[in-house]
Amino acid sequence: MMKDTLTVRYYARPNGHMHEIEMSNIYQEEIDFFTKNDIVVSLEELTTGDVVAYACPRSDVSEESEVMVFAGKRNCQETMKALREECEKEFLQ
Repeated sequence: MMKDTLTVRYYARPNGHMHEIEMSNIYQEEIDFFTKNDIVVSLEELTTGDVVAYACPRSDVSEESEVMVFAGKRNCQETMKALREECEKEFLQ
C-alpha cells in the first residue's frame, strides 16, 4: 500500500469482477482507522449508479458482520468517514 492510500476491493459492473484499487481521496484518519483495526473495505457500483461502501473485519471470513453505507450525494471522503463511524458502532463496542 502506498502512503496516504487505502487498498479497497472494487466490484465492477456488470458481473461483479473484483479488483483491488488504491483509494487516495480519503482522509488520513480513515486510512489509519481501517488499517489499525484490520478492516477490509469494499466498494460496489449498483445498476442504479449509486455506490455502496462495505466494511468488515478481516478476521470475519463469512463477512456476516459486514456494515454498509450508501454514498448517495456524499463525496468519497464523506462516505469513508460515514463508513468508519458505522464500523466504530458495530465493531468497537
